Amino acid sequence: MTYNYHYDLATSQRKVILKLFFKWKGSLWKAIYQDLFIWCFLYALVSVIYRYALDRSQQDTFERFMQFCNRRLDYIPINFMLGFFVTTVINRWMTQFANLGMIDNIALFTSMYLSGNDERGRILRRSIVRFCVMSQTMVFRDIHIGVRKRFPSLETMVAAGIMTSADLKKYNEVESRYAKYWLGFNWSFNLLNEARREGRIESSYTQNAIAEEIRTFRSGLSLIWTYDWVPLPLMYPQLVFLAVHCYYLVCLVSRQFVINSDAKMTTEIDLGVPFMTIIEFIFYMGWLKVAMDLLNPFGEDEDDFDCNFLIDRNLTVAMGIVDDTHDDGPILEKDMFWNDTVSPLYSTAAAQRNVNFYFGSATNADSQIPDNVRQITMVPHPFNEKLDQKNGKRTNRPPVESVVELKRDQRFSTGNNRKQTVEGRFSNKIGAIFQKRHSKSLTVAPEGFNAKARTSTDIETLPTFLTNQKPCYSNPECIVEVEEEENDSPKTSTDSKQDPPRKRVNISNKRGTLHNREKILIIFRKCDIYGKI
Repeated sequence: MTYNYHYDLATSQRKVILKLFFKWKGSLWKAIYQDLFIWCFLYALVSVIYRYALDRSQQDTFERFMQFCNRRLDYIPINFMLGFFVTTVINRWMTQFANLGMIDNIALFTSMYLSGNDERGRILRRSIVRFCVMSQTMVFRDIHIGVRKRFPSLETMVAAGIMTSADLKKYNEVESRYAKYWLGFNWSFNLLNEARREGRIESSYTQNAIAEEIRTFRSGLSLIWTYDWVPLPLMYPQLVFLAVHCYYLVCLVSRQFVINSDAKMTTEIDLGVPFMTIIEFIFYMGWLKVAMDLLNPFGEDEDDFDCNFLIDRNLTVAMGIVDDTHDDGPILEKDMFWNDTVSPLYSTAAAQRNVNFYFGSATNADSQIPDNVRQITMVPHPFNEKLDQKNGKRTNRPPVESVVELKRDQRFSTGNNRKQTVEGRFSNKIGAIFQKRHSKSLTVAPEGFNAKARTSTDIETLPTFLTNQKPCYSNPECIVEVEEEENDSPKTSTDSKQDPPRKRVNISNKRGTLHNREKILIIFRKCDIYGKI
């Protein structure tokens, strides 16, 4: 199983990171040290031959070959090939890990919905979860080397208690040319039907709830088995493996230091040891080793899944849920917060650290309201009032509603009674630079205005039906169209006196289509509602 280093990363202190960096078990160094040692040995061998075994003309030929290889080293697209391969393998690994199968939900639902404390009820519950673990073990026997070594035959599963002798006999009686992973789940569903007929399960809904959890458990195992049945095409890992190793075989020659000053490809300094190439080797070869380890996690390596532990854990936990703790809870009593505020306690050491208590991010807006404000007046929006007047609608609620005394959040208070830090004063100055400015009054085109592109600073007078009104501070920019309503039926003189022509207001955004009637373009600007209202 993978070495668990989460405790080492519980804090981000520098010494902890260095301690983690030099871990050996399951580490990068353990994975690549053999390859790195072989490559360095071959590099040193080539370097010795070049420096001491060749004469001047042979060295010149070797240097020209070095130049040839170095210029064409980019022909191998190692970054693209290795990166895409590792991404594919990691996604495949995560899917297999997510579908290993925890039996907790099956056991919990079975314990909750299948009632009966008699021997028959206990046998039904225990058999349902045991059959599920039996099918899971059979799947792992065929795909995991460690589980296969533990259970080389079905008789060993009987000896381990996962199957009974009667189960094995019935299993062998079922003839099938394919693996019989499904048989345990089939037995579990049959037991659910028997429990329903016996009245131990109240309704078909609760029966289906247990069956759905078993189905989810089985689907995950089926997916894992499918991944083992159809691996990635062999040519894909072969291609990536060959590309990385060919790249560093070429580097044995192309990354040599040139010792002759009159050579065409001279190096700035002769270090003898290729430090940069070694670092590059660690990165790329480590990347490849990660992909190879994750390609099949059902083995016995340090980074593989420990499925034997999962089998033991599922069987033990499931039996404890459906039998040992079935219908057996603690005595109900009043909790310690019954007549008190719910305030959980901390240990003395834990109480020394601050709790990251969450408040909404918009609560910072309270600091923008002046300190002398003790109440906020709430008024109807002018734009809504204008539309109501045009449509002949009036509301009966009072026009002004007050919220008495604004209660500030002291966390963001900037009053004189609170000492402001340097960071807070600097933050306020920066915030004042980007503070919203109050908008000007709304802009309306006068009668007969030809709709054209305008700047936001153009200001015109209001039309007659919008005069004596307060400016509107709506955010969106919209177009208001006023139309004279025409009645198809002729009007009498009496009707014309009683019902004056009404105007219909159509509102749309700039992209909307309007009728070719009287058009009035109104541009509403954004504003600070505290400042204008």
